[in-house]
Amino acid sequence: MACQTEDIMKKVVGVTWIRSFEDDKDGTQAYRPETYEFPPARGREGWRFEEDGTLTKQAIAPTDGYISQRGKWNFYTQKGKPILDIILEIVQEDIDKKQDEKVQKLKYEVISASDSIFFVRPMDEN
Repeated sequence: MACQTEDIMKKVVGVTWIRSFEDDKDGTQAYRPETYEFPPARGREGWRFEEDGTLTKQAIAPTDGYISQRGKWNFYTQKGKPILDIILEIVQEDIDKKQDEKVQKLKYEVISASDSIFFVRPMDEN
């Protein structure tokens, strides 16, 4: 199964993946490379995974612009399924927040990855 995870990493790392909600199906989220010609939308989030385990998330800002969030990612297998864990740093002005509230943890099952489309399914943190 490690080979499957390595194959996914080769396709995903070093590419900026933009949410293609038009391609979502059966509870999955679809992402396409930023070079894809998307139809008009009110905003699209995206990810860029780097080889060193860091990532940048392009998120929609409250003012309808975009903000970038930094984080870390990890691909591995769990019960025979490829899994993507993401930890995002949350930039906050409230210094009274606890340290563990300053990160967002996300977990996805990787359904498939090719040069043209990347499918993931959100998982519960447990």
